[in-house]
Amino acid sequence: MKTMTGIAKINLKQSKTAYMIVGILFFLQVGSEIVTRVILRLEGGGLALGNYLLLLPLLMGIFIPAKNFSKLLNLGCKRLDFFRGCLPAYAAAAFFVTLACLVLWLAVDPVLLSYSSEPSLYNLFDVFGFARDGVAIAFFRMFAFLLLVSCVAHTLTLVQGRWYGWLADALIIIIISVFTPIAPLRAALVWFFHTIIFHEFAAVQILSCLILGAAVYCAGLAPIKAKQI
Repeated sequence: MKTMTGIAKINLKQSKTAYMIVGILFFLQVGSEIVTRVILRLEGGGLALGNYLLLLPLLMGIFIPAKNFSKLLNLGCKRLDFFRGCLPAYAAAAFFVTLACLVLWLAVDPVLLSYSSEPSLYNLFDVFGFARDGVAIAFFRMFAFLLLVSCVAHTLTLVQGRWYGWLADALIIIIISVFTPIAPLRAALVWFFHTIIFHEFAAVQILSCLILGAAVYCAGLAPIKAKQI
């Protein structure tokens, strides 16, 4: 447990690139909203501030296996410890990002909206329907979805450069290009995204994200064992 916690802490500390990208986007949007709504008093519209923070779990799922894997193994970290230490880092990022988004949604967005005569801010809590069951359920729904996103990005990053990575990329392209124009296949694709994002029953959406995320994350053990340092 100490090793796993230590690797998770290192992964969180060594995600500065992800923090910097998200921080720049977030503060640019903050400045834009202040100038547009508060100073110029123009009618605003667009993404809510918290939505930009949602990029962090995705970027961490990319940068941790891409940048930290070789560094940690060169420092003596075992491959299995790296595997165990990534998921807690993703869970922590998903937790704090979801919490920050909730605070912005409840406390900051209403202040910005008060400066517009026809206010509109598109927050994913509303767009995805997470908010319809209350704040607490919205938190768990977003957390589970962000954790799934991190796990998918993590495993897809690990498999790049190997034959199964090319296969995975090809399958994603085939699914998008083939399933979309064919009605029955398109219905299956819609059902999948409806289940992990828009499902009316929170328990189904949360469990679907957690189970799929765990399966995808476990699939990343094989490329970790085979990956070159």
